[in-house]
Amino acid sequence: MMVSNFILGVLCIVSFFVLLWQWFEAARYPLHSHLKETPYAPSVTLFKPLKGCEARTIECLTSWIEQDYAGSIQILFGVADPTDPVIPPLRDLLVKFPQKEINIIFCSEQKGHNKKVSSLVQMAPKATGDVWVVSDADILAPRNLLKNLVQPLRDSSVGAVNCLYRIAGPNNFGTTLEKIAVNADFWSQVIQSLRLGKQDFCLGAVICVNAEVFRKTGGFEPIADLLADDYHIGNRIHKSGNNIALSTLVVDSIVPKAKLANVWKHQLRWARTIRFERPHSYGLSIISNTTLWALLWIIAGTWEARYLVCLCVLLTRLIAVRDLMSRIEQSPGKWHKGWQAWAKDLFQFALWIGAFAGNCVVWRGIKFRVHKGGVLEPIK
Repeated sequence: MMVSNFILGVLCIVSFFVLLWQWFEAARYPLHSHLKETPYAPSVTLFKPLKGCEARTIECLTSWIEQDYAGSIQILFGVADPTDPVIPPLRDLLVKFPQKEINIIFCSEQKGHNKKVSSLVQMAPKATGDVWVVSDADILAPRNLLKNLVQPLRDSSVGAVNCLYRIAGPNNFGTTLEKIAVNADFWSQVIQSLRLGKQDFCLGAVICVNAEVFRKTGGFEPIADLLADDYHIGNRIHKSGNNIALSTLVVDSIVPKAKLANVWKHQLRWARTIRFERPHSYGLSIISNTTLWALLWIIAGTWEARYLVCLCVLLTRLIAVRDLMSRIEQSPGKWHKGWQAWAKDLFQFALWIGAFAGNCVVWRGIKFRVHKGGVLEPIK
């Protein structure tokens, strides 16, 4: 009893200090800051692999077409299915912006088990830009993103640039848990990780690469059967001896209203993706779950003063969530119901267990078995 009380107490205090460190690093990061001068304007090719058309898909695509950028922009929309509902509104965009270099590429061949990368492989031969930008269909970009994003590539040691993202969409219980996970925890954990060493991965919302450097890593073909394409794009560039820069600008990831079951499936795929790529660090990530350790110490501990300590820890967690979300959302912090932030942490614990409880993921309606190294195998 005394040993378990001591261990739980130590884990609670350690997780509390990890939270404070994460909060401190995020608070000092110059989030949303814009560069005063953006003289570098290389030719850019924007890759947009598409599937389906959600309520705000065209708004997101238009935000990239209307970028305030001095250099030339080639936009490639990749569609695997010629009957995809996104095609008619894409054709309308071609009519609306006749002065823009926009191409619709039909990616009907299967070039790997990762369908997104399969489309990218088929789009790449058409790319003419010195800089390639890969972005998901649901990403809404500020008008000055591109001219800020390419500036670090002026340094020949930088091979890629990526940026943080925030969840934007309707509020219900499922999407609120996802918002807390991303808009409070994920971005601040990324900033925290930069204090431990150089970034050796990319975030999938927006990836900007020096095209020549990326081609030397093998391009898209070597990652066509891998689950975490964004991770491997960055990791291969890092291993080639080039640095990865993180922009201070933030994009919106537009998510539809989702039931808790759908959020669970999405988050579980994400959790297993990280577990397959970074098993040791993901395993240790449970230490940072402040709510979990505080509640376990309350339930199983024996030291009477633990109630006061744990109350302070749990309240600090709420304040941190409020502040971190207000920073990335650029809005006054909302006092989410306490149980939502705490429920997210317990939900995260269930996901952590689930990540180690299997090696299968469901992606775009297809079930895959994931092997060592993140290699995908479809389950028939």
